[in-house]
Amino acid sequence: MSKTAQRVQQTLLRKPTTALLTLSALPLALWAVFTLPSIAESAKTWWDWRRALILLSGTVLLWWMSAGMLLALRPAGLEKACGGLDRLYRLHKNLGIGAGVLVFTHWLLEWLPKNLAKAGLIERPFRGPRGPRGDANMWMDLAKDIGEWAGYIVFALVLVALIRRIPYRHFRWLHKLFPLAFMAGVYHGLMLMPKTYWEQPLAYLTAALAGVGCIAGLIALSGRIGRNRQVACTLDSSTLHPDGVLELYCRPTTPWPGHKAGQCVLVDFGHPGEGAHPFTLASSWSLQDGRLRLAIKALGDYTRSLPQRLSPGQHLRVEGPYGGFTFAACAKPAPQVWVAGGIGITPFIARLQELAALGGSQAPVDLFYSTAQATPLSFTHELANLCQAAGVRLHQRDTTQAGPLPTLELSRRLRPGASLWFCGPLGWGRQLEQDLVHSGLLPAHAFHKELFEFR
Repeated sequence: MSKTAQRVQQTLLRKPTTALLTLSALPLALWAVFTLPSIAESAKTWWDWRRALILLSGTVLLWWMSAGMLLALRPAGLEKACGGLDRLYRLHKNLGIGAGVLVFTHWLLEWLPKNLAKAGLIERPFRGPRGPRGDANMWMDLAKDIGEWAGYIVFALVLVALIRRIPYRHFRWLHKLFPLAFMAGVYHGLMLMPKTYWEQPLAYLTAALAGVGCIAGLIALSGRIGRNRQVACTLDSSTLHPDGVLELYCRPTTPWPGHKAGQCVLVDFGHPGEGAHPFTLASSWSLQDGRLRLAIKALGDYTRSLPQRLSPGQHLRVEGPYGGFTFAACAKPAPQVWVAGGIGITPFIARLQELAALGGSQAPVDLFYSTAQATPLSFTHELANLCQAAGVRLHQRDTTQAGPLPTLELSRRLRPGASLWFCGPLGWGRQLEQDLVHSGLLPAHAFHKELFEFR
């Protein structure tokens, strides 16, 4: 990837709002070139502008929802372009939130003026008597009704996704309604698109993108998302450590393509209603060993129940590998600073194993590991030995005794050309980015962090 392309990618990935605005720019530009002049010439009252805005908001909404449906397929090319599955999901989530805002705007533009006019608070132009209604009107009326209910469903699904108190298993099943609501919205939008739109590129591009979204929706409804990246595995061993970390070793029984240190997988343990959950792999890939290692922290109801629900020999399904958190900042070896908090140490353990197998790091690497207990039992002994074998300097910190890791201590290790890799609590990651990147101590392209939030 060229430096220019890399900068563009970094801009879009670090600022999801920029990506959303970029996705809006094309339909807005086409509307401004082909539609706006005729509206400006023919519009007599603000009611004419209201209708134009209703059509425009609906068109942009179709673009955003179609893009969201495409991202839901987790296509390998788009995942790579986004910089990993975590960033693809973040963009998908922001598209969903944006779609909810557009649905509300679209509905408000339709509902509010009409009801204000009914209440006598504003004046509505006289439209004259209507002619006889035929079959075409029937299909148009159906499109209006379907679109209204599809809008309610989309808006409700966005709210459900944002309410964390709703368990994931319920959210997951409700989320399966989205493709149906989307396809209903496509029917509504394309049926009600005026003839003048079909005399310009905007209508055809919108229809093409909506068609891609409908295909994605059908794939989602058939349950085939990620099917070609799934492998069957057997659980070799399950160990619950005293600090609450569940360590699993899984052996693929169908060919595993291998993975890079720092990548993640989606694991379906076969429990009805739960589906697949994302976990970072805590091991590098070795054909000799042939196993995948997971380290799972009990952070929710499901992960807390896993130790009682798993047993050696159990079958599970692993999908992946995914992710761009692979420590490849540049082609040549360069200094790196790694920062891990709690269970965020897992990608670094995988990378340490990889470096140890290669004979050690060829560039200076400092690993800062912060935990809220003096002896992180799951990793302490292994971590020290791996760091020594990989030629990585280890800095451990017990935050209950020494307090949070000062940013100044990290900045002292940032040599020219260095990159920083962070995996830990999201709030801490945002603060580090603020302290290091926004203050100019570290270039934006040199700051890497995991962003995984499944909702």
